[in-house]
Amino acid sequence: MDLIATLSGLPGAAPFPGLPEAWHWSPTPRFHFVAALAADGKHAFQVTTNGPYDAELVAGLLAYARDRTDQVLGDPRPLIALSGFAAAGYDFDTAAVAAPRAHTYHARDNAELHALTYGVFPGWHYEFSGTETDEEALSQVSHPQGLRATSLDRVPLPFLKMRFDNPRTKAGSIGPARGLTTPDVLLRELSLLDGVQGAFVEFENYRHQVWRAEWADGLVLSGDGGRRELDRDALLRFAQAALT
Repeated sequence: MDLIATLSGLPGAAPFPGLPEAWHWSPTPRFHFVAALAADGKHAFQVTTNGPYDAELVAGLLAYARDRTDQVLGDPRPLIALSGFAAAGYDFDTAAVAAPRAHTYHARDNAELHALTYGVFPGWHYEFSGTETDEEALSQVSHPQGLRATSLDRVPLPFLKMRFDNPRTKAGSIGPARGLTTPDVLLRELSLLDGVQGAFVEFENYRHQVWRAEWADGLVLSGDGGRRELDRDALLRFAQAALT
């Protein structure tokens, strides 16, 4: 595929002033798309935004990814966190790159272009574990409850996996594996452990540290080589801090 001809020929595409060999198109005021050739000329990096748009931030993201083309193309993971990224006015510390199987850009309209396109978005290091499966990566990038990869004004969503059971509320996860969830779910279930014999919450952060909180004549937290009793407020504070 001739990527220059393909990208420059997309409806409404025009050269992107912030970066050479890059093109911008915007079908509506809310949606902006910017794609840039990778350093090998055979792949593309693309930032897609829905909402606030910042051309300088987008240019920085694409340049950062382009400078690391070999690293990205040599990485077999579906979701790659490029640490050290920074942009004036933002506290992002990571440029995240989604392999074609972890995003849906161009998937409906041009399968060949989709297969050559890597999605790029800003983030924070504690949002990525480095061991996301293809399914998890696609969910994180594309699902509204995930990382909101198209929102430049989003707030952090720490990586979190969890399983739990609560005999009192009858709520619980299915199966022995921990599944992706959000911090508000974790904090809610931890707050409901008080006084419930047999209730537990097991959670994992981006470092793959795992803790288990349960009721055993008091709230008990175990993991990371130790076991201790905590009151509910201390447990919630610990959980929040552990995610970042």
